[in-house]
Amino acid sequence: MGGQVHSRVCLIVAASILLLAGCFPTPITLRDTSVETARPAQNADQYLATLFTRLCWVAYSPTHFDPTVSPTRWPSEEDVREDLRVLHGVGFDGLVTYSSGYANRDAPDQVLDIAGLAQEAGFEGVIVGVWDPTDAQELQAAEQASLYPVVVGYCVGNEGLDERYDLDTLVSAMDRLRRTTGKPVSTTEQVHDYYENSPLWTSSDWVFPNAHPYFSGYRDPREAVGWTESVFETLDSVSDKPLIFKEVGLPSGGDADLSETRQAEYYRLLGDTDVTYVVFEAFDAPWKHLGQPEPDGTYSQPDPEPHWGIFTSDRTPKEAATDICSIP
Repeated sequence: MGGQVHSRVCLIVAASILLLAGCFPTPITLRDTSVETARPAQNADQYLATLFTRLCWVAYSPTHFDPTVSPTRWPSEEDVREDLRVLHGVGFDGLVTYSSGYANRDAPDQVLDIAGLAQEAGFEGVIVGVWDPTDAQELQAAEQASLYPVVVGYCVGNEGLDERYDLDTLVSAMDRLRRTTGKPVSTTEQVHDYYENSPLWTSSDWVFPNAHPYFSGYRDPREAVGWTESVFETLDSVSDKPLIFKEVGLPSGGDADLSETRQAEYYRLLGDTDVTYVVFEAFDAPWKHLGQPEPDGTYSQPDPEPHWGIFTSDRTPKEAATDICSIP
């Protein structure tokens, strides 16, 4: 069920990213790149493992982005500034993005410099996403971001292997970024794709799967945390590479037995475990849905996809938002 669900969402976003052709002719104007941040130690694995546990991470897609309308609705630089201000204000200091190709609403021939804006906002670590590893222009934009000290690594692709791109294309893009930036690089698929001898283990500098208890049938926060911890321990036991779950959470609505309170309880209990994770996600995305709309334009349940954020789409905090980064 999870694979089918995420495939639908990925296809919607992929279609929007294809519209970026021609949006890259003007390079990003780099902001101050002299900010001092912690540099990798000789033991890169230990550096990554420490970074993943020290910072409070959140997965981020900009508010005011909607790829389901025509033309695509793009965020402005001010939208992103405000998003990042709100996130940093509740304690997040690690940011994971999905694409290096968000066009600037106020300057459509330019892409948004999210890494630079995150550094200005006070974030200490950014993992830069590349949505389409076949897009040389998006890869070039991602490479430019490496000049910011806040950028600690890259994630190429997200649940798109053998659907939006093949393994050779993915590995080639990962190798390119590793070579041109000197930063560690990973990719993301769902947890069940990390089977024995999967190329996902060898191609990545750290292990970065998505792990969703909801799609494995868990709604109760305690049971969902138990599933999350068990999967984490299993993956961690078979690899000596650093492991952090890229997407972890419970939606706050869209199905029976889901609520903001249960979402907050899930994160509270997860904070008592040794699981390293990225909160999924920062803001609700009202454009995401399961299945097709009814004739009146509504969507029948279950439809959790619009409700994964710990903030609503207008940046109103849910119950979990103010507590996650204060959990010991």
